[in-house]
Amino acid sequence: MCENGLATRARSLQTSAEVVAQDPRFFSALTLPGGVREAHFRRTVKEVARDFNKIAKADLFEVLDRRGQIIASVGSVATTRKSRSAFIEPIRGGRAATAVIVGEDAVLYQVVVNPVLIGKEVIGVLALGLRVGDEFARALKVQTRSEVSFIAGETVAGSTFPPGADRTALAPALAGALAPRIGVGTPKPPAIVEIKGASETYLTLARPLHGAAEGSRVLCVMQRSIDDKTAFETIFLARVQGGLGKLGALIVIVAMAFGLILSHRITRPILTLVRGAEEMERGNYEYPLDIRTQDEIGYLADRFRDMREHQRAYINSLKESARLKSEFLTVATHELRTPFSIIKAYNELLCSGSMGQVKDEQRKILEVIEEQVDGIERIIEDASWIAQIEGERPILSIAEYEVREIVEGAIRAAIADAEDRKHIWLIDIAPDAGTAPLDGSRLGQAVAHLVRNGIRFTPDGGRICVRAYRNRDLVIEVEDSGIGIAEDKKQHLFDRSFMLRDSLNHHSSRTLEFNSAGLGLGLPLARGIVEAHGGAIQVESQAGRGSTFTITIPSTARAAASLAAA
Repeated sequence: MCENGLATRARSLQTSAEVVAQDPRFFSALTLPGGVREAHFRRTVKEVARDFNKIAKADLFEVLDRRGQIIASVGSVATTRKSRSAFIEPIRGGRAATAVIVGEDAVLYQVVVNPVLIGKEVIGVLALGLRVGDEFARALKVQTRSEVSFIAGETVAGSTFPPGADRTALAPALAGALAPRIGVGTPKPPAIVEIKGASETYLTLARPLHGAAEGSRVLCVMQRSIDDKTAFETIFLARVQGGLGKLGALIVIVAMAFGLILSHRITRPILTLVRGAEEMERGNYEYPLDIRTQDEIGYLADRFRDMREHQRAYINSLKESARLKSEFLTVATHELRTPFSIIKAYNELLCSGSMGQVKDEQRKILEVIEEQVDGIERIIEDASWIAQIEGERPILSIAEYEVREIVEGAIRAAIADAEDRKHIWLIDIAPDAGTAPLDGSRLGQAVAHLVRNGIRFTPDGGRICVRAYRNRDLVIEVEDSGIGIAEDKKQHLFDRSFMLRDSLNHHSSRTLEFNSAGLGLGLPLARGIVEAHGGAIQVESQAGRGSTFTITIPSTARAAASLAAA
C-alpha cells in the first residue's frame, strides 16, 4: 500500500512536470540568451518557476541545467549536490526519473525529474517533489488502518504517532529487530516482527522505499497493536491458512446480507464523482461534490477537487496565452502593413523610372526587393487572417465566382513559388462546377495552400491532381503521391494553435523544396477559410502513399458565409 501511494503521487508529479516542461512560457524562459552565470537569466527563470509552482503547489520546485547545476529553486525544500547524483545520469540520457531523497535533518521527499528537450538534446531539468512526512503518513493510515512511519537512518522522518515515547523509540527498536531480516536499499520479502512500544506491543511490517539511493536506510513501517482486534485477526489468518476457504464463504454471506446498505453508501459518492468529471469535461468546474467521509472515497474526492483546481488554472492560463497571441498577431500585422506599403510603393516608383534612369543591375536588385516584399506581405496577410480566425471574427466578401477561375488561379500561384520543381500535373474541373457564392480571393488562398503543401511533400517526378466538381455541394480535391502523413499526426494537422517544433533549425522555404519546413500557417489558414464559408476540410493519407485533401462547400454557403462575416 505504501508503494502504491508513492506511485500515485509520482504519476501526479510526473503529469505536472510534463505540463510545465512543455508550456511555451517555461520553454521560452529556459532558451533565453545567457546561462546559469547570468543574473538576469536566473532571475527570469526563477520568476517563471514561482508562477508555475503556485499551480503545482510542490514542496520542491527546482530548475537545473543539463549538468545538474541549480538555476532556480522556489520550493520550501531544496536538493543537495549529493542527493541530485541519484537522478542526474538518467536525465542526461533524456529519460525522466523518480527518486526518494534524504535531505537535511533527515527530511524525506519524493522527487520526479523531467528533462526539457529540444529535439533529442537536453537543455535543462525540471524537478518537482513532495515531502514524505506526517501528512503523507496520515493519508496512508486512512487506507491501511495502521500506524504508518517513515524512517531515514536512525531518525523518524514522518509518522502517525504523536510526539512521544512510541515515536521516539521506533527507530532504535527497528534497528535491532529488523537488521538481520531486511537489506539496505534492496526490496526483499516483507519482514514482520513484534516490537514493544512504550504502552503497547505492535505487529510491525517494514519495507525499504523504492527509489531511495543505494546504501541508504529508508523504510516504510506499518504497525498494528496486537491488542487490537484487527491485528489479532491478521495473526490468526497468518497461522491458519487452511481455514481461508471457510472464512471466504463467511465473508460472502456477510457481504450479501449487508450488500444493499453498503452499496448505497459506496455507489452514491462514486456516481457523484463521475458526474463531476462529466461536468468538468463540459467546462463546469463548480459542480458540488458533497462527499465528506473520512474513508478511501473521501480521500479520492479530496484528490479530485485538487486535480480539478489545477486543471482549471492550467486551462485559464492557456486561454490567456491564446488571447495574448491573437492580440499580438492583430497589432503586429496592422503595424507592419504601413511600412511595407511604403517600401512597395517606392520600389514601384524606382522600377518605373519615375525617380530617374535605372540600370540593368539596379533593376535586378529592385526586382529581388519586390519579390521579397511580396512574400513578406503574403505572410502578413496570412497572419492577419489567422488572428481573425482565432478571434472567431473572420470577414468575407461574398460574390458569384467561377469555380474554374478560382482553382486555376490558385494552381498558378502555387506553381510560381516552385519554379525549380518538376511534377506531373492533372487538373480536372468538371463543367458542372459552374459558379458559386464565395469569397473568391480567400477560397483561392486556401486551395493554393493545399497545392503548395502537395508540392512541398511530393518528390520531383511525382503526381499532383486537382479536381473540382459538384456532388450536390461544391467539392475541391488536392491529391498527391508524396510522403504521406503519419497516423498520430493527423488529428493535430489543422490545429489553429501552430508552433515550430524545432525553431533553432528552421529555415525559410519560399521555393517549396522537397520535404522542407514552412511556418505552419497554411493548413490552419485553409481550414479557417473553408469553415468561414460553412464548409469542411478533410484529409485521407497513409505514410509513404500520398495524401488527399478534400474541401466541401455546402449549397447553403451563402447563408453560412454571411453569418460568419457578421
